[in-house]
Amino acid sequence: MEIRKNIASIKNRLTLGPNAWQGAALSLLVCTAILFLGIFIGGGIHSFFNGVTNFAFALLLGVLSFLLGSLLVNVLDLIQKFQQPYRWILFGSLVLLLNLMIASVHLIGNAIGVVIYFVVVTSLLGAGIKTWTAAKKENRSRKGPLLYFITGGLGLCLLLIWFAWPGQPYTIPAPVNRQAAETPTGIEHPAETGPYKVLELTYGSGTDKRRSEFGKDVDIKTSSVNVSPMVDKPMAPIVWLRDTYWGFGLDAVPLNARVWYPAEDRPFPLVLIVHGNHMMDDFSDPGYDYLGELLASRGYIVVSVDQNFLNAGGFIEAILGGLKNENDARAYLLLHHLSLWHTWNETEDHPFAGMVDTDNIGLIGHSRGGEAAAIAAAFNHLPFHPGNSDISFDFGYNLQSVIAIAPSDGQFQPRKQKTELSDINYLVLQGSSDSDVRSFQGAKQYDRVSFTESSDHFKASVYIHGANHGQFNTRWGRIDQTFSRLFLDRSNIMPEDLQKLTAKAFISSFLEDTLRGRPDYRQLFTDPNLRQSWLPDTLCHIQHLDSETKIIADFHEDMDLTTLTVSQSKAFAENFIFWREESLELGYEQLRDRTSLYLSWDHKEDEEAVYTMKLPEGLSEGISADSLTFSAANVSENRKPIDFTIILRDRDGEEAKLPLSHIAALPPPPQYRKFKKPLEVEFLSEPTFSTYTFLLSDFSEANSAFNPRVITEIRFSFTGSSGSIFLDDIGLSR
Repeated sequence: MEIRKNIASIKNRLTLGPNAWQGAALSLLVCTAILFLGIFIGGGIHSFFNGVTNFAFALLLGVLSFLLGSLLVNVLDLIQKFQQPYRWILFGSLVLLLNLMIASVHLIGNAIGVVIYFVVVTSLLGAGIKTWTAAKKENRSRKGPLLYFITGGLGLCLLLIWFAWPGQPYTIPAPVNRQAAETPTGIEHPAETGPYKVLELTYGSGTDKRRSEFGKDVDIKTSSVNVSPMVDKPMAPIVWLRDTYWGFGLDAVPLNARVWYPAEDRPFPLVLIVHGNHMMDDFSDPGYDYLGELLASRGYIVVSVDQNFLNAGGFIEAILGGLKNENDARAYLLLHHLSLWHTWNETEDHPFAGMVDTDNIGLIGHSRGGEAAAIAAAFNHLPFHPGNSDISFDFGYNLQSVIAIAPSDGQFQPRKQKTELSDINYLVLQGSSDSDVRSFQGAKQYDRVSFTESSDHFKASVYIHGANHGQFNTRWGRIDQTFSRLFLDRSNIMPEDLQKLTAKAFISSFLEDTLRGRPDYRQLFTDPNLRQSWLPDTLCHIQHLDSETKIIADFHEDMDLTTLTVSQSKAFAENFIFWREESLELGYEQLRDRTSLYLSWDHKEDEEAVYTMKLPEGLSEGISADSLTFSAANVSENRKPIDFTIILRDRDGEEAKLPLSHIAALPPPPQYRKFKKPLEVEFLSEPTFSTYTFLLSDFSEANSAFNPRVITEIRFSFTGSSGSIFLDDIGLSR
C-alpha cells in the first residue's frame, strides 16, 4: 500500500500542468526558430540578391511549413472523433495500402493520392450500406444513407474502370521529312520466313523435376555446372526452399536449352539466346520461339538457354532477399553451352556433328541476359574470372556478334569498372515504354565497345518508340512490373505483333551482316528511308558506327574544348549560350558513360551560331573518305524537330553546304508516360542519339567546284530562335 502511494505521489509531481505545457510550447518555438536561423545564416549573407532575397524566401517557406505541420493537429483531433473499430482499421489500412502503393507507383504523391481516394470512397460506400439497412429497420429517412451509398459506389466504380483502362490506343508519330525507299535489289525482308524447314529439340539434364522437356522427354542429355562461387546467396532457409523446388543447388545447375535448326546437313552459324530476370516458376526460355523459328528458317542454329533457376523466387524473396550479383554466372553458363556445341560438332554420330559453323557465333540476351551476353564476350578470352582467380577459363570461341535486348548495365563490376568490349559486333535494342529497365542502359555498353583500325566491325543502338520490356519475350507480355499493373499507362506500348516484327527485322539484319557476311542488310540501320519502307509503323532513333570510320571528334579525349580526337585539329564556337563537353543526362541519371558536345543557342532569325572544326591538311585525302558521319540528340525544351546546316570547306576555300533535312530533321525524343492520368509522369522523354551519314558526292553536287578529297574545315550552323543538341562521333568514313 505504501509503495502505491509513493508511485502515485511521483506521478502527480511529474504530471505537466497548464503552466508547464505553455513553457514547453514557448521553448520549442523559440529554439526551433533559433536553429532555423542558425542553419541558414551560418553561411553568411553576402549580398542582397544572393543573401537577403534567399533568406526572405526561406523564411516564408519555413513559416508555411510550420503552419502546415500545425494543421496536422486538427487532423489528429478529427481522427480522434472517429469511432472504433473504424479508427483501428483506418490506420491499419493506411499503413498497408501506402506500402503497397509506394511499391507500385514509387512516387509518394501518387501513393498518397490513390490511397486517400480509395479510403474515402470505400468508407462512404460501407457507411451508406450500413446506415441504409439500419434506417430501413427503424423506419427513418434514408436520404442521407442513399447519398453516402451513391457517392461511394460511383467513386469505387470509377476507380475500377480506371484500373481496367489501358489508356488511349497506340499511335506512331509521323517521321520527319522521310520518304519510303525502294528495297535494295537482291535482298529479302529480314523478318520474312526463310527457305529452310525448321526442326526442334531440347537438351538438358534428363532429371528435371519441373519440366518434362528437360527431364524424361529430353532429346540430348547434358552434364551440370557449378556456379555457386559466382552468386551471392540469400539466407539459408531461402536457399533450402530454392533447392527443394528445383531439385538441385547452385553447385550443380543443368545445361538446359531448346533448339531450332534447319533440316539440312551442313554447317550453319550458331546463335544462343538467354532470358533475363523474371519469376522463376514462369519459365522464360520458350518466349523467344518467334526468333528461333525465323532465324532457323533463314539458316541459323538457334538455342534458347534455360536459366530460370537463377531468377527471382516471388514475394518471399522480394521481402527476405534472393540471389544477387549473378550476372557473371549467367555469362559463365552461356560459355559452357558453347563448349557443348563445339564438342558435339566434333563428335561422330552426334545429331549435330559437323553442323556448326564455329567461325560465326552470336549471343543474344534480354534484360539481365543482355548484360550477361556482353560479360560472356569479355570472359571468352580471359584465363581467369576477373573477380575470383580460383575459377579458370578455357574458352576462346569465335564470337562475332553480341545482341542485347533492353539490357541491364553495371550489375557486374569486379574492379568497380563496367564491362569493356573490343573488336566485336554489337547491337542493342531498347523501347521507349520500358517500365522495367526504364532508361537506355544498353547505350552505355554501346559506348564501351571499341574497334581497332585493322578490324572490320559494326555497332548500333536502336531506340524503338512504343516498345516495352516484356513483349520482346512472348511469355512476359505488356506488364513490365507486377506491382504496378493497375497503374501503368499502356497506351504508349505498341502492339505485340509489331514489336516482335521490329525485333525480328533488326536482329535478323544484324546477323545477316555480321555472321553471314551480307553488308547490304546494314542499310536497315543506316538508311532511315529503308526503315520507313520495311517497318512503316515503327519510329526508331538509331546510332551506329563502323570500324572503318576515322573519328575526328568524340569529345572524350581531354578537358580542352578546343582540342579534338584527331591531332593537330582545333575547334571553336560562336554565338552559343552554352558550349561544353558533358554526358547526356535524364533528371539525376547519367545516360552515357562518356562525354559529348553540348550546344545551346537562343537568338533572332537573322543570327547564326556556328561550331567549327579545323582539320589537318590531307586528313580526308589520306583515308579516301566518301562520307561524313556524326550522331546528334535533340534536347530542346520546345520539343520540335531541329534542322541545321553542315558546311564543308576544301583546301582551295570552296564551300559546299547541305541541310540536315537532306536526310531528315533531328526529331525530339519520344514522349513516355509511365503511369495513367492523373498520376504524375515519372519520365517525360529520354533523349537519344541518331546517326546521320552524308555522302561527300552530295556536297559536290551542291557545289561542283568543291573538292571532297581535301576537306580542311567542317562547320555546323544553327539559325532560328532557340534549341539545344548533343553532337558525338563526328568522323569521315569509307
